[in-house]
Amino acid sequence: MLKKIHLLSVIALLSFSACDVEFSQLNDDTKSAVDVPANTVFLAGQKNLVDLYTTSIWISSPFRVLGQVWTQTANINEARYQFVTNNAPAGWWTRIYTTALSNLAEAKTLYASENTSDAVRKNKELITDILEVYAFHLLVNTYGDVPYTEALNRSIPFPKYDNAKTITTDLIARLDLAINGLDITAGSFGSVDQIYGGNAAKWKKFAATLKLKLALLIADVDEATAKTKALEAVNSGVFTSNSDNAKFQYISGVVVNSNPLWQDLVNGTYATYYAPASFFINKLIELNDPRLPILFTKDPSGGYSGAVAGLGGVNQSLSGFSSYWLSATTPGVLLDYSETAFLLAEAVERNIAVGGTAESHYNDAVTASILDFGGTAASAANNLAQEKVKYSTATGDWRQKIGHQKWIAFANRNWDSWLEIRRLGYPNLDVVSPPQNALSTLPLRFYYPPVEQNTNTTHWKDAVAKLPGAKDEVTVKLFWIK
Repeated sequence: MLKKIHLLSVIALLSFSACDVEFSQLNDDTKSAVDVPANTVFLAGQKNLVDLYTTSIWISSPFRVLGQVWTQTANINEARYQFVTNNAPAGWWTRIYTTALSNLAEAKTLYASENTSDAVRKNKELITDILEVYAFHLLVNTYGDVPYTEALNRSIPFPKYDNAKTITTDLIARLDLAINGLDITAGSFGSVDQIYGGNAAKWKKFAATLKLKLALLIADVDEATAKTKALEAVNSGVFTSNSDNAKFQYISGVVVNSNPLWQDLVNGTYATYYAPASFFINKLIELNDPRLPILFTKDPSGGYSGAVAGLGGVNQSLSGFSSYWLSATTPGVLLDYSETAFLLAEAVERNIAVGGTAESHYNDAVTASILDFGGTAASAANNLAQEKVKYSTATGDWRQKIGHQKWIAFANRNWDSWLEIRRLGYPNLDVVSPPQNALSTLPLRFYYPPVEQNTNTTHWKDAVAKLPGAKDEVTVKLFWIK
């Protein structure tokens, strides 16, 4: 799987003097950096992780298309659940392991040599571990069993696959260590950390919120553990406002430091390949949702319209993406308060004593989303007053109410949009908006990259044998899906 560790995506510029070269220096590789600063490696891992989560490029991250927030108007393979041509399952897998996790793991090995206090060093190790947990949760909840305990060991080129539920349990345990171990009175990365500026207290909240998320992820298959861990997370201190949101701030001026969507759709050539999905547009119209004009432009006829998933065709007559998507400086978001409030609403419905009511948390979630997208408190209140949106009168049980609104709130949360549809079951795209000419029902997982079949054959076969039906297919359920 991992033939070698890719240390950096950030180019280190080295200068050399014109002085005479000692004979002993002739064996030195002057084209490679010998001592790479730990902070640089950490930042590479952090940025690569956020880049991958944020982009919608079909070779790795077609999740807005799978969730029908966006869809494809050309090169429509992923909209029809055909992944062979562009091989997104391989792209997602490879980029997480080799550009995110490998950098984070390498950074950990470098902290010990830094001239800093033990408290700062420990904070840096724990913050790095939190990001590793985040990256592994993306993998295990995309494929199922994946390489974990042996994944980043350079001496093991073909690592074994670990059980998905066992991995999830360990990820929660690692978050416990971070929550209990972070010293909020000490520093860490400072400005190198592009999410929280090295603020350990913010990272502690992030870890608790991620723990709440992972706890509820397994609630349908391990209710007791879910309740215990969810309550622990809330008591540790989860996100309480949009000021807690985990945002990586992109900048303009240097292409690689700009938002990946801007890179693809504005600076690149992919704008004609995508359009807003008609199902998403029509749902916002139906709910008179104030996020509609924030996220999309009007079509030539003065209304809002999107493309039918899987149909293909041109997008010039449709609504376009607003500056929200197309700005070079729109931040990438890994976790936010709106999601937290939705999780709290769900926890109440699952009889977990987190305080408040399901309706109050639901209202907080919808309001936080609208405000974070740039709407107003008044528009949020008006939206929640509608019978189709109000928690007490919206259609369906709590899964349907929360599921639909979470899907809207995750318009720019890419992979999580797909995750929540699979987890809560809403919107049920197989029923309400099946793509034209789809090859299957909604994918519930990615199949393993073909390279694993060819190079890590023994462990790949073992992992496939443990899948339901022993089939490496996209319609196979992960362990937590009802």
